[in-house]
Amino acid sequence: MQKQIQSKPHKADYIKEVNMYNINIQYIGKIDREKFKEISSKIITDEVILTDKQRQHIIARHPEIYEIVKHKFNKIVEEPDYILKDSLRENTAMIIKIIEEKNKIINLILRLAVEDDDARNKNSIITCIPIGESRMKSYINNGKIIYKNE
Repeated sequence: MQKQIQSKPHKADYIKEVNMYNINIQYIGKIDREKFKEISSKIITDEVILTDKQRQHIIARHPEIYEIVKHKFNKIVEEPDYILKDSLRENTAMIIKIIEEKNKIINLILRLAVEDDDARNKNSIITCIPIGESRMKSYINNGKIIYKNE
């Protein structure tokens, strides 16, 4: 028996709680698939979610960051400063966003939903961690930059 999303997301800046596959999720927003095509050309959706499990993971490990980003997740995924290919995990992006008003640099790990996945899957936030400027520069200098906001 297939479980259906009980309600459809609306605008990208509207965060909505839905229940999918009996898992509580938060609808975050939409990615621009074009920006991620070098990671995978087989992305099946532009929708981004955060599961309750991953939200709890972020809160447990980085509670100070969750308080800063909980209302900025959509801006992070929709207006990234950098997108890098994650060298450790397939179909995964590292999204770097500088949140100037809080003087923080955020590294958000996003698992992309691709053709080989369940067709109901969405792009999913895996974690969100604070990084320093030197770590950001290291990622940029040593990683594969897919997108840079200019």
